[in-house]
Amino acid sequence: MNKIVSFLMVVGVSVFFSACGGSAARIVIPSYTAPKEAAKISKIETKDEFISDSAYLALWINPDVANAKKTNPQLETMLIDSVKAKITETNFITLDPLGGDDGVALNMSISNYEFKDNGNKVSLSLDVTFTLARGVDEFLVKQYSSRANRQSKDKTKLPTENELAAQGVDKVVKYFIADISPLKTFQLREFKSTPKGLEVVIPYAKQKNYKGAIKAMNRYKGEKDMSYYYNLAILYEAEASITENMKLLKRAQYNYEEAISKGGFKDKLVINAKARFDKFYDLLDRTKKQDKVNAALRKDRDSMAGSSDDEYE
Repeated sequence: MNKIVSFLMVVGVSVFFSACGGSAARIVIPSYTAPKEAAKISKIETKDEFISDSAYLALWINPDVANAKKTNPQLETMLIDSVKAKITETNFITLDPLGGDDGVALNMSISNYEFKDNGNKVSLSLDVTFTLARGVDEFLVKQYSSRANRQSKDKTKLPTENELAAQGVDKVVKYFIADISPLKTFQLREFKSTPKGLEVVIPYAKQKNYKGAIKAMNRYKGEKDMSYYYNLAILYEAEASITENMKLLKRAQYNYEEAISKGGFKDKLVINAKARFDKFYDLLDRTKKQDKVNAALRKDRDSMAGSSDDEYE
């Protein structure tokens, strides 16, 4: 009996690790998240026929952050720099260095700030209110919070007040930007098993050698079933997500659709991956088109101010 139990345990463990090995054929690829306050974006749109036929999306940052000097003098600079960095990450919304009465202003206010140092423990509490306004119309007013606690027996390993504050600032700014603009993020994609002759594909993909994996797939002479097209779609999507190449995304779209037509419409993994892909495709397409329009504003401001993009991005 003991031998039988031992045998079954070995078999069970083997099956477990085999299953884990199969599920390990995954990669993480760059993607985009949709803005949470999408309805507010139309309020940011600005039309100027002398700059572009389409509406651009731009805001200017009020350099005076309310209550910043009363709390931590570094917060003002931290907030402004963080907003500049994160909002221009995708350029879905650009920064207008000149502003104006007809422009959209971003006003920031420190609603709460508290830093405590109790020797082996430090903590920080930060609340920032972000307000978007066109003239007197404040069409978005939201407060975002960050709380942090760090402790260590070795005081030298604890972050300084400004280090903790910088982390808090980046956190609340990311919340704000995520409300009004697509943000870059990461998503998981899981491969289906590959047939004999394509063993190199998964290792290539895990090494981010997507081009090599795609070449191997395209040279394959065997049966091209649902799994084949699904895996190829993931590879094209992965490469396109890095280069943001719309032609590669169209190839990914074609292969996803081929996978769906060959039975993928019954496969939950394929359906879910296709849905996430569709959202990414739409967001990237919209972002790239909007950036082209916004670029016209940046060019106009350059000519007016004699400045470079680096001064306001």
